[in-house]
Amino acid sequence: MSLKNKTLYMFVGTMKLTKDKFEELLEDFIQNQQYTEDEGRRITLDFLHKMDVLKKDIDRQISMKSDEIKAEMKSYFQQRVDQALLMVKKKVQDYSIEQLLSGNDK
Repeated sequence: MSLKNKTLYMFVGTMKLTKDKFEELLEDFIQNQQYTEDEGRRITLDFLHKMDVLKKDIDRQISMKSDEIKAEMKSYFQQRVDQALLMVKKKVQDYSIEQLLSGNDK
């Protein structure tokens, strides 16, 4: 499982626990008549909407960072491949020159 998925699942799990505790607290307020049921429903829906927006923002940030890391890794490995190819070309050129100088141009 990727780091992105692990982080996202951890966040979703945390939000689920927070949502459950929030609803429990809100039910206590409603039972103690500090909020009406409609006010409680409105507060809950507002809370869930904010959590959804936050989840999407965190997912976007994780995706961006993941893309940055992938690009850096691709660049790093591409540089290594390019260096290896240059070394091979140089070895081939050096070998060809040695063959020409020694008269073994088979």
